[in-house]
Amino acid sequence: MKTAITVLGFAIVSLVGATVAFFQGDTLDHGKEVYAMQKCALCHSISGAGGKLLALDGVGSRLRAEEMRKWIRTPKAMKPDTTMKAYPNLPEKDLADLTAYLLTLK
Repeated sequence: MKTAITVLGFAIVSLVGATVAFFQGDTLDHGKEVYAMQKCALCHSISGAGGKLLALDGVGSRLRAEEMRKWIRTPKAMKPDTTMKAYPNLPEKDLADLTAYLLTLK
């Protein structure tokens, strides 16, 4: 009985882990799509691909999620003289997934 409970416990943990990984992968894939759809690469680069104004390599180590969200929604609140376009109407899911993707850029 104890062995069966242990096996069941491992199965549940594995299933939960796989589910979390699946949804994280879906979130990150959608975040990459938002990056492409919003044409972020016109100004920003990742691993040398894209615009030369600002590389986003390492941005996930420099900024917290809320700071990224603020940069995307209201960039002038972060830096008054920025030329970055604001995205105040970006749907919440798109903003959350784009932020999650950018946080992976360590």
